[in-house]
Amino acid sequence: MKDIRLVIGDKNYSSWSLCPWLLLKMYDIEFDEIQIALYQDNTAEKLGPYSPSLKVPVLLHREITIWDSLAICEYINEEFLQGIAWPASPRRRASARSVSAEIHSEFPTLKKTWPMNCKASVKLNVSEQLYNEVARVDAIWSCCRHKFGENGNYLFGRFSIADCLFAPTAVIFNSYRPELSQTAQSYLNALLDNPFVQKWMAQGRDEISRLPEVERLPVTLAHAS
Repeated sequence: MKDIRLVIGDKNYSSWSLCPWLLLKMYDIEFDEIQIALYQDNTAEKLGPYSPSLKVPVLLHREITIWDSLAICEYINEEFLQGIAWPASPRRRASARSVSAEIHSEFPTLKKTWPMNCKASVKLNVSEQLYNEVARVDAIWSCCRHKFGENGNYLFGRFSIADCLFAPTAVIFNSYRPELSQTAQSYLNALLDNPFVQKWMAQGRDEISRLPEVERLPVTLAHAS
């Protein structure tokens, strides 16, 4: 048994589980992965021994329990990475924390209307509110890339926690295919080309569980083979 255990949900649906999983994978930190299917009759019972909130993700490290995606990433960065998972300069680090907190706490229409589904491939008309939220994501990606992305393909050049927090959005955009600016699309492609994001998506597509409340587009939804 390794010292670190990460409790996650279905890879096809559990967007926030991807964030700390990706951080651990990118920095080659060994951990035990505990996967619990969500929205089942026994989900709460199975999560009870691990999660005070009865939600995922949850990180367990010895006697310490952390049960929020951003808090888990912060803990991993402090405990195992000596702070290198945030940009080094105060200005870049402040921006990275700000945009990470924004995607973590805002965008209610995007999160409700476009749930994560690695198997989905569909392009639909969007409401004005959803359009505005997608435009805000585009603006964040484009602004960060223009200001801070000169040393790599990620949001602040080299890979950081900010990319972990936006990885679920990249998977969602891959499924629902919004129109993006050239800069934002290039960043989206960089995230989708990440080998660990590709592995997560492939494993999500292979899952057999189905949530009708997520897969609610039976006519227009096309599933990857």
